[in-house]
Amino acid sequence: MKKFLGILVLGLFLIVPSQADDIRDFQIEGMSIGDSLLDYMSKDEIKKAEQNSTYMKDKKYIVIFSPIVSEIYDDIQITYQPEDSNYLIHSIDGKIEFEDNIKGCKKKMKEIVKELKSLFKDAEIVQVKDEKHEYDKSGKSLVTSNYFYLKSGDFSNVWCTDWSNEMFDKHSWIDDLSVTISSKEFKYFLIHEAYP
Repeated sequence: MKKFLGILVLGLFLIVPSQADDIRDFQIEGMSIGDSLLDYMSKDEIKKAEQNSTYMKDKKYIVIFSPIVSEIYDDIQITYQPEDSNYLIHSIDGKIEFEDNIKGCKKKMKEIVKELKSLFKDAEIVQVKDEKHEYDKSGKSLVTSNYFYLKSGDFSNVWCTDWSNEMFDKHSWIDDLSVTISSKEFKYFLIHEAYP
């Protein structure tokens, strides 16, 4: 049975300890890695979402904002390969805004990380604190991340972004918490191809 990361964010149920080794056993808003996006959106909805999308290096992957309305997340991003006629999902990212409340963001992040540690018992966990965000050239925006590398090769990441006042003024970017699940193929792309 699939567990819901969205529910984890709210902490609404008691999790029975188990050993998880496949990210496909988890969902964000009912979607999981390896699912077809066509199970959740029509081709017309996908094409419309692609109009405001971001292509990654060499257009190998595309990131769209999901039109699915969530009671948990302020935004949901879905990554897939645009040439794949099955629209298989390679990454899902749920974002919760914490306007002027980075302490609240980090508190919620710690709760989620604690839950994921109990689920991903064999995962390699890497924490990176207060790393400069690459999009803020001033170096004032900071990211604290928690990576869960599963033996299957898939990964999850939970992180808070503390945007600088300059980034808020320039782009209206708000401090936020993100929960991501990604396939091993997308992880390889991010590590070896996306940012040469």
